[in-house]
Amino acid sequence: MSLASAIRLLTRFRIPGKEIEKSERTLFWFPLVGALLGCISFLIVLLPCSSSVRSVLVLIAGAYFTRAFHYDGVADFADGLGGGFTKERSLEIMRDSHIGAFGTIALILVFLLQYSLLVSVVDYPPMLILVPALGRLAQVWAVSTMNYAREGEGMASSLVRRAKWYHALLPTLQIGLVVLLLYIMNSPYAIPTFAALGGIVISTTTICLLSRKRLGGITGDVLGSIEVFGETAALLCIVLALA
Repeated sequence: MSLASAIRLLTRFRIPGKEIEKSERTLFWFPLVGALLGCISFLIVLLPCSSSVRSVLVLIAGAYFTRAFHYDGVADFADGLGGGFTKERSLEIMRDSHIGAFGTIALILVFLLQYSLLVSVVDYPPMLILVPALGRLAQVWAVSTMNYAREGEGMASSLVRRAKWYHALLPTLQIGLVVLLLYIMNSPYAIPTFAALGGIVISTTTICLLSRKRLGGITGDVLGSIEVFGETAALLCIVLALA
């Protein structure tokens, strides 16, 4: 039940089933849903195309199957921080459905960086399963430790207000076991995985601290930004580890 709710929340897949009353229970499944999305990318990079073509297809699939709402969060977050000088004004800008200059620039730069990094990573398909899982784990960390910035209701308000720190324990344990198994098996992916995890920690901590300072907490847009910037940081660290 909670898995189906998590899939409906994070993707465009309309899995049948009733919505659960305790939305925080979906947090346990966030990394798994990310891994399922990563499996789509895994299949894409098996196509007999050039690295550049496969990289673009991975980006397209990621945006399509998630309804691109994470990228929408990046644009809104950038507009809010760039155009607002107070908490109230920043939150007001972030709620506006129109995209501004800061959001446009942020999206262009993010897509360029992700594309450049994917060109180097598509030849290591297992990493494309790991990265989306880490991105959703970053969201779990933020939801479980941060306050909701708005006074009213928003798309993520119920989830953030209900979540407690212990809701992050099991999702973190899932990823921790994967890392441990790779290390025990002396896998060539162990070091890149450690590096990606480090990138996620740094990226998530930075955005959470910035959001707390500027907004007083997080919103759905901030959570989207945490996922996108977390994936980007993970890809960058993987590329550095593989160099």
